[in-house]
Amino acid sequence: MPARPISAGMISFGLVSIPVRLFTATSPKSVSFNLLHDRDKSRIQQKIYCPVDDKIIDRSELVRGFEVEKGRYVTFSDEELRSMEAQGDHTIEITEFIPLSEVDPLYFENGYYLGCESGSAKAYRLLADAMAQSARVAVATYTMRGKEHLVLIRPYAKGLMMHTMYYADEIRSVEDVDRGLNTETKPAELDLAKRLIADLTQKKFDPAKYHDNYRERVLEAAHRKLEGEEVTEAPTEERKGKVIDLMAALKASLEKRGFAIEEGELAHRKAGVSPRKAASAHGGAARTTERTRGSGKK
Repeated sequence: MPARPISAGMISFGLVSIPVRLFTATSPKSVSFNLLHDRDKSRIQQKIYCPVDDKIIDRSELVRGFEVEKGRYVTFSDEELRSMEAQGDHTIEITEFIPLSEVDPLYFENGYYLGCESGSAKAYRLLADAMAQSARVAVATYTMRGKEHLVLIRPYAKGLMMHTMYYADEIRSVEDVDRGLNTETKPAELDLAKRLIADLTQKKFDPAKYHDNYRERVLEAAHRKLEGEEVTEAPTEERKGKVIDLMAALKASLEKRGFAIEEGELAHRKAGVSPRKAASAHGGAARTTERTRGSGKK
């Protein structure tokens, strides 16, 4: 089935305007459930209940309330809210170009493919190629349905892609999160960790390798239930224990992946001494012993 645009837009920067169409880039496939009445398996209905009047009320009796403090609200009519909506619907106004590395992925929200209109192919192609060759992305504002969104436009698959973004005040501070900043790591521990990372490193990300195992189990169980088969409980996965000896855990991880680490090397690493220095010291001690024995024979 051909992709259908969800909206139209107009990329604008300077005196340049490029009509585009927006396409949804992702389609979450997480499983969802409806609530049923257990006795007759019919789907339930949700009613709007007012606890003050102790009765079910109609949706037409509802107004929008903004909580200014706990339990205290100010109300807005639909007309008041419409009067505050942003103007310039569907305009994607570019404000600046920056390197993509300057934007933390934490700010990304949703992704959309941008396609060109029939009369904007040349301008679209020029912008996409220029951004790709200069390694720049565009920061813009996008007005849709009266609301202004912060967005980022970047080259993607020989075209353009747009990401809606969180505003700065929507990002929670990390300062209250314990990140182990007062804990020291030893060079030997860091060396083993880097070796394990290097062994697990791939040149490219292959998302097809990964699957939503929970979703697949639920879908399989649903089909089996439909066919009248008995569904047995899946075996529980073995819980991983708490890491006590970091060096031993790193060593076990490397050995599991085919690396052999001698016990002497591990002991030297625990002591914070590199294997090369340990070997050098061992060789020096051996030579000193030989010279001493030689002096005794004289």
